[in-house]
Amino acid sequence: MPIIKISKKFISSFLKFVLLTAIIHIGVLVFEAIKNGNIKYLNYFQILGLKDLFPRIINGKISDVISISIMTIITGTFLTLSLLKKERIKQL
Repeated sequence: MPIIKISKKFISSFLKFVLLTAIIHIGVLVFEAIKNGNIKYLNYFQILGLKDLFPRIINGKISDVISISIMTIITGTFLTLSLLKKERIKQL
């Protein structure tokens, strides 16, 4: 088996591992948010662990608005790219 195929399979497997881990992590955070009644567990800056570098980053309504905005922009970008890819495939 050529080394390129092995590398692609390794990268693909690793990306699937990272995605699964991220999904589990978000599930745990949703559970914690519900259990503790604190939506701050779902703040994007909290999810990224930036609270450790910038302790006050998750405080305040502006942080929540920016957090939701960033999550919306990222989701919208991936959705747009996916839809554009589907359109290109249809045109071929």
